Amino acid sequence: MDMRNNTGESAVREPKFADDEIDLGELLANLADGKWLIVAIVVVITALAAAYAVLATPIYQSDVLLQVEQQSASVGGLDEFSSMFGTESPAEAEIEIIKSRTIVGHAVDDLGLDIAVRPRYFPLIGAAAARLHGQGKGIAGSLFGLDSYAWGGDTLGLDRLELPPRLINQPLSLVAGDSGAYRLLDEEGRELLAGSVDKPAEAQSAGSERIGIFVSRLEARPGTTFRVVKRPRWQVVQDLKGQLTVGEQGRGTGIIKVGLEHSDPQRLEQILNSVTNAYLRQNVERRSREAEKTLEFLNEQLPTLKAELTTAESRLNDYRSEVGSVDLTLEAQTFLQQAAEFEKALSELRLRRTELIEKFTSNHPVITSLDQKTEQLRAERAALEAQIRQLPEEQQHSLQLTRDTRVANELYMLLLNKSQEMRVVKAGTVGNARIIDPAYRPSQPVKPKKAMILMLGLILGIGAGVAAALLRLALNRGVEDPDALEQQLGLPTFASILHSSREEQLVVRRGKAKKARPLLAFADRDDLAIEALRSLRTSLQFAAMDTDNAIITITGPSPEIGKSFISGNLAATIADAGKRTLLIDADMRKGHLHEYFGTRRSHGLSGLISGELTREEAVRSTDQTNLDLIPSGIVPPNPAELLMTPRFQALMEEFKNDYDSIIVDTPPVLAVTDASIVGRLGGMTFIVVRFGWHPMRELELTVKRLQQSGVDVNGFIFNDVPLKSCRYGYGGHYGYHYQYSYH
Repeated sequence: MDMRNNTGESAVREPKFADDEIDLGELLANLADGKWLIVAIVVVITALAAAYAVLATPIYQSDVLLQVEQQSASVGGLDEFSSMFGTESPAEAEIEIIKSRTIVGHAVDDLGLDIAVRPRYFPLIGAAAARLHGQGKGIAGSLFGLDSYAWGGDTLGLDRLELPPRLINQPLSLVAGDSGAYRLLDEEGRELLAGSVDKPAEAQSAGSERIGIFVSRLEARPGTTFRVVKRPRWQVVQDLKGQLTVGEQGRGTGIIKVGLEHSDPQRLEQILNSVTNAYLRQNVERRSREAEKTLEFLNEQLPTLKAELTTAESRLNDYRSEVGSVDLTLEAQTFLQQAAEFEKALSELRLRRTELIEKFTSNHPVITSLDQKTEQLRAERAALEAQIRQLPEEQQHSLQLTRDTRVANELYMLLLNKSQEMRVVKAGTVGNARIIDPAYRPSQPVKPKKAMILMLGLILGIGAGVAAALLRLALNRGVEDPDALEQQLGLPTFASILHSSREEQLVVRRGKAKKARPLLAFADRDDLAIEALRSLRTSLQFAAMDTDNAIITITGPSPEIGKSFISGNLAATIADAGKRTLLIDADMRKGHLHEYFGTRRSHGLSGLISGELTREEAVRSTDQTNLDLIPSGIVPPNPAELLMTPRFQALMEEFKNDYDSIIVDTPPVLAVTDASIVGRLGGMTFIVVRFGWHPMRELELTVKRLQQSGVDVNGFIFNDVPLKSCRYGYGGHYGYHYQYSYH
């Protein structure tokens, strides 16, 4: 039997290879198909982002701006030399001092930061509810009868908490009572002690362990619980060091910014002020100690220099008394001036080295440079002394004594003045650091950034929604494109039956009323699915011109794809065109075409083939003109064997002579062999494919099994195509409920 389409070409074409290129239009269409999934994911993620923005603990930020000035040299006269080693910004060392454990530890001790107190809030929403209640509005009433939770306005001032080592870093509970009373409980709910506000409370635990507490303030409903933790001091210091941000504002400016973030704006201001005050206090104390130490050094040197000055003056006077006045030539006076400068410079270097050797080792670059400068001056002094030795002996001796007296006098006056200055510095030390901008109490949090979080949530939701839609598309191996069937299997798609919401209503109504439902062709003749079946009817008329066999076999690869829906409504549309049509339900296992016509299943095809019924008893007329029905009949033990009998073939030959068209609804091909048996007797065989249900491999196997049985497959009928604007020009949803399964 040579089956040809209306163009005269073979209905079965050579398969084509699918194009591997990405079709942007198809991709956008698939995304439009999953628009509700994308919208749902966007709404969920954006809602979660909004919930986080509202429920997250707000974080506040504040800072302090300090100025650190360059310190001058401790010993005058060496400023030029000291500048060689003072090019680095003074802020670099001060930054490390601010971040030191000593400074941070002062703040921890002053504010009692090692004692963490927090009201017990209801999970997730409790803290947000307390913040919404606000400050200064009194204590909020309990919600849902949960009195142990804090709902806003609850305050606990815990000034002292002494615990044994085993309770350090362990969560404790402080439960408020009546009239300022409270109880302190351990992690397991055992009472450690009881007390009242403004009264120290102490107790002895097991093993003579002492517990002490002082509560200065308690504002809460009776029964409200506070979480109390005594943390190790070193851990609190380390945590606070890590939270502080300290840096110089611009290189070499000496301007230091100290910043901190905290959930409590009042506590934030207190911490920054405490750290700043501790730093300034130690800065002043350090400067005062430096001045005192320098003064001690100068006081030690002054008696020695005084004695040297007295000795030098005495020796000079004795020499003059002995030999009389000696006139120095101009050259000798020049030598005297130079020698005095050398001695003064060497003395200053010795003093500088004596001061610095207490801070640096002898191998430090500063000390090494001082030693090199000293050796250079000594070499120059030796050269000068060689020139002096060329003078007459009297002039040499007079020049030496005069030089010693002058140098001793200048050094003594220098240190005496410096001593006076250090006394003034010590008395009025102010340090070399000052506050430019003090800490402030912020009114607006810096985190969470609600607008940014909502925007990120929206972007993430769109990305996740698109990814989910694409993932669903990738995981959904069902064929959704009729062109893919033609390209892969070489068979055309004769019709695409759009999803019918009206048919969906009929299914639901039948399920509730438990009664027969009419065919869609009877219930709504103008439905889009019926229009598509009329188009299929026209295509079949052209395809049937090349064959005298009026039998049309309707089958499919699996159950629940709408074969009975296609068969029944197609038969109705053909009969409506004036063609005498017979509808046969050849699914003797699960057939239910009789339900569309309000008749019984018994007295049908199985009885007719077995000879228990006559043709007149099996064939039933319907309300539709030109349409007769043979239901499936009672379920036989051997449906396939009945279809293979000569009796069935003879019946089909008789029906061909009496009817213009015969529609045979058969069971699924991959479930049983019935469709292969019926298909060999028919003139045309069509495979019903439900949109998105079948992998390509399943359809290939269906076609192969029919062809191996000698059945020529004419093409596919694409069923239950969703009414999507992106592809078909309509809008809506889809979904049949074909209650049908094989085991």
